[in-house]
Amino acid sequence: MNYPILPDEEARLAALYELALLDTPEEPAFDRVTRLVTQLLNVPTSTVTLIDAKRQWIKSRVGTELRETSRSVAFCAHTIAESAPLIVEDTREDPRFADNPLVTVPGGVRFYAGIPLRTSKGLALGSLCAVDTRPRRLSDAEINALKDLGSIVTDEIHLRERFLFEKQRREASQSSLEALHLDLENQIERRTRELNLVIESAYDAYISIDDNDLVLDWNRAATTMFGWTRREALARSIEHLIFPDGMPEGDQQTPVTYYAARRDGSSLPVEMRIKSLDIEGRRQRSLFLHDVTERIQLERLRDLEAREDALTQLPNRRALDERLPEAMARTRRQQTALAVLFMDLDGFKAVNDLHGHAAGDELLREIAKRLSAAVRETDYVARWAGDEFVVLLENIALDAAERLARQLIDTLEQPVQLQEAEVHVSASIGVALYKPDVSETALELLKRADVAMYNAKHAGKAQACMADAPA
Repeated sequence: MNYPILPDEEARLAALYELALLDTPEEPAFDRVTRLVTQLLNVPTSTVTLIDAKRQWIKSRVGTELRETSRSVAFCAHTIAESAPLIVEDTREDPRFADNPLVTVPGGVRFYAGIPLRTSKGLALGSLCAVDTRPRRLSDAEINALKDLGSIVTDEIHLRERFLFEKQRREASQSSLEALHLDLENQIERRTRELNLVIESAYDAYISIDDNDLVLDWNRAATTMFGWTRREALARSIEHLIFPDGMPEGDQQTPVTYYAARRDGSSLPVEMRIKSLDIEGRRQRSLFLHDVTERIQLERLRDLEAREDALTQLPNRRALDERLPEAMARTRRQQTALAVLFMDLDGFKAVNDLHGHAAGDELLREIAKRLSAAVRETDYVARWAGDEFVVLLENIALDAAERLARQLIDTLEQPVQLQEAEVHVSASIGVALYKPDVSETALELLKRADVAMYNAKHAGKAQACMADAPA
């Protein structure tokens, strides 16, 4: 697999070997940064790598057991040739990496972000990188944070350069090294405070818990969302605070919707991601929770609108298609009878032609109100299409269904006073009875009622016609 060879490759390797960073033990100065990368960017893996002549050697690592790889498969071998961060949002879509064995392996690399690490003379030694097993996109704030952390590692490399230079000139001492390290520690502490400020100011709730599910950290958004102050939440069980039914197990890399509890006992839908980390031998989990109340309400509204006729506010054809099989199932279970009334208005087209579509819409709304008022509370009225309506009558006898159909005709024949004029319409109704001992689908039942309705129209309109028994 090809990788770029830098014009200053010889000088770059000389600087790398002179710094004596290759094949050395792990060091806190680098490990702190890789831990911060995984926590801030919510990625499973972060490394500080050094690119040797033929290999990539990993100086610091979180989330991987690899210590080195061939340079030919190393993403960071490309990063060191860049002047800016190398960000690959989906490795399978990038021709440079799509066939890389680190990508094609199950659970392999799908996202990569790398920051070049350079000497004070600009020679690229390696990179600070963040890796995920799923494609993703970094925000500008996350990219800037990764750059800042890369600067910390670069500062450490520059520190080693200065120490080496001082040692070569015999002007360095152990105290100066400690002072330089203290300066680096102060930088890391400052960066940590800045990152904590980002978390504290975040719109989403951030909660950190230990392996006993006790709260270690609780940001301002968590207080707003759940009602517990940080002081009240710290060292308390997360189950007691917001998950009375138990804390979800394991990591949740993909956001999953849960219902959490507020302090006042009310339920709150949240989209949650969970990330586990081992920090100094202790397991911690970071919870990121986003309030999705508005989204769920919007989804419910859209679902309701998809099943409601916008003109009459009656259930629409889709809703009827869902309700009828359920009614038939109840009829079979209860061993009762179900009647379907399929009706079409007589004279509706004349109203539309004479008075306009606005008058026709007004008439349909009035018909819907009359039908809803004329049936039982347990009955179901739906607008099928145009000037066609369907009524479901559960647990009803045949003679009662016929009688109600005639009553509906009488009701609909009453004059309707519109804004422009008084109009008269009637209805032709087909009545089909469903019995639990007959094998029939919902579509077949509706078809029988529809045919009976057309028979009623052909017989002179303004009347009810009983459907033939199913074949």
